[in-house]
Amino acid sequence: MAAEVRAIELFPTRLFLLPLETGYLLIDTAYPAKYGAFRRALKRLGIPLQAIRYLLLTHAHDDHAGFAAPLLEATGAKLIVHAAELPLLASGRIASPAESAEGRMLNRCCTLLTTLYGRLTGRSYTFPPLHPRAGDLIVEGDDAALLRRLGIAGRILQTPGHTAGSISVLLDDGRAFVGDAAMNFLRLCRTGYRPIYAEDYPQVFRSWERLLEAGARQIYPAHGRPFAAARLREALQRRAGR
Repeated sequence: MAAEVRAIELFPTRLFLLPLETGYLLIDTAYPAKYGAFRRALKRLGIPLQAIRYLLLTHAHDDHAGFAAPLLEATGAKLIVHAAELPLLASGRIASPAESAEGRMLNRCCTLLTTLYGRLTGRSYTFPPLHPRAGDLIVEGDDAALLRRLGIAGRILQTPGHTAGSISVLLDDGRAFVGDAAMNFLRLCRTGYRPIYAEDYPQVFRSWERLLEAGARQIYPAHGRPFAAARLREALQRRAGR
């Protein structure tokens, strides 16, 4: 029987709770100001805050690592993250789309809506800095053993493109929790499952291929509703003109 995964929607980010023998592994957090909403959502689910045993960050942007530091402080949970994301976590700040020299927005529509959202919400692109501690688990690529040691039937895949250290969780049953490696978001901007921002879009598409080759069947993005992995294959075929 597939493990029951719980989702918490903290717009625009969706978090996932993967059950362990005792407690949960949480995939991502959200903006710093969403910490209170997260705690209330946990309470509605009947899950104590202390049940969070591990926090896996798919990458170190403020809408994913926003309240990671206070959560880890409160729970004593262990962090799982890719080594390439550590400098951003330590800085507690990412570049806004207008400032970014490493990546680019997908198109003008995404830029416009992201800028408007930031102005309406007062997004600062900052979060409490986070430094690895003793016992935290820093990965440097694919890892087929770490999650199994925790009792999760799955593995970690490095899926770069959105950021260099982006990682995904692929369960043995084909469910893939991909952070921002793919999105089902801002469809009016013709995103086509692409992240609205990426450091390297060709690498994003190679990560899609990796997910499909590794057996992904259902994609659970951090932004937007889950969708069949076959949609990524179709998008890749359209790009190749097939």
